[in-house]
Amino acid sequence: MDGKSQVVTGRLDLGRKDPKPMMLEYVSADDGLVTLGAMSRKSSRYLGLSKYNGAFEREWSQQVLAQNGRANIDQMAVLGDKILVFISEYIPRKKSIETSFSQLDMNGNIVFDREIISEDPNDQENRVSLNYIRSINKKKLLAYKNLNNNNEREKIIYFLFDSNNEEVLRGEIELPHQDDSFQVRKIAISNSGTIYVLGKYYRVNRVKQPNDYAFKLYRFQAGDNRLAEVDLGLDDTFITDLTLKIDPQENTFLAGYYSKRSSSAIIGTAYFRLNPDLGLEVSALQRFPDDFLNRFMSDRQIDRGRELRDFYLDNIVLRSDGGVLLIGERYYTVYNSYMDVYGYWVDQRIHHYDDIIVNSVSPDGGLEWAAVAPKRQSSEIRDHLSYLDVVSGASLFLIYGYEPRRAPSTLYYNAVSMDGEVSDRSILLDIRSTSDLFFPRNSLQISNTEALLVYYQDREKVYSVVRVEF
Repeated sequence: MDGKSQVVTGRLDLGRKDPKPMMLEYVSADDGLVTLGAMSRKSSRYLGLSKYNGAFEREWSQQVLAQNGRANIDQMAVLGDKILVFISEYIPRKKSIETSFSQLDMNGNIVFDREIISEDPNDQENRVSLNYIRSINKKKLLAYKNLNNNNEREKIIYFLFDSNNEEVLRGEIELPHQDDSFQVRKIAISNSGTIYVLGKYYRVNRVKQPNDYAFKLYRFQAGDNRLAEVDLGLDDTFITDLTLKIDPQENTFLAGYYSKRSSSAIIGTAYFRLNPDLGLEVSALQRFPDDFLNRFMSDRQIDRGRELRDFYLDNIVLRSDGGVLLIGERYYTVYNSYMDVYGYWVDQRIHHYDDIIVNSVSPDGGLEWAAVAPKRQSSEIRDHLSYLDVVSGASLFLIYGYEPRRAPSTLYYNAVSMDGEVSDRSILLDIRSTSDLFFPRNSLQISNTEALLVYYQDREKVYSVVRVEF
């Protein structure tokens, strides 16, 4: 471990005899954990919760579902002192899908047991995943289903939970576009409970020109069904990737990439900021500098107007001065066929997760710097690929699993300063194993200085959750 930068403040190691969790959540009330998974290694029929305190010692376990072939757990979330488990079940006699939730307190007591929040016909439009998001202050939770309506209007069914009361606000958002011409890109909820939906609206079935599609932002007031719309399209420019965040003052930040040539390439940053009344205060496009583009192409290619491909936006980080950091990654897949030792043809799909790019955008939309953290990852299995971004102090830490030549396969990181300087790749943790598999999608930042990192020590067969202070 690099003692200058990181300190491990908690560790949970689950060995060969312990069931591995399917989901885990951080508990801010006591700095502990809640995990959801099978109750034992011998059977996956019974699923339950386990609560761990701040020292990552188990306090209790509680069964929440006996699987019967028709029911499954959609999500598990912690909201204040509530533990919520969302369950979907097919009801044969009604030919319907029943969505319910169970609520437990921090002592393992069941407050609500399979409380039904919706019952819908078992047709294609309702066979969609339930997702959830939390407000920036972690006091509101929005569970939602984006229905698959094909030629009908775009619809989102939502269930709004509040940490301060037991009321569940149910509702439906209907957008003024057909489902097959509108793609929801991001849903957010503010501290006040206002819902924001960012989407891409296609005017034609096949995009050929920049004005064939546009990004639209909708604000929905839960409870009174008021819907406001903002058109973010620029007629002569492709906005190729965009996401949003809402700050505590209800300002809306949208940032992403743009292109001059196609909807599948990028050449610079796009930045929009709206005030609480949805007034557009900043709208700016900034081309990447040539020294940044030279990391990926030659001078001649730049002069010819070539743009970057296979880069996708992952996250934006709000700065205290009103600017943002954009974080993206290069991703692509390749296909390979080969004949195995038994004479059968095997088709492979190899996922590649490569360089991470970071761009700093000023409050007025100017591009201050562009940085690259180089890496190369590939596998048929995506679970341990990609990275986790952690902002702490004056640095952005990019954490990922890596296997350099003649060095251990474990967790590495690059630190990006607020001036755009990228540190060399360094090992993050003490090497307990020489074959660690990092799970970035199960890891998360939990405070201004701490993150939960999940990885598997393959040689020792140990599933580890560590709390790291940066």
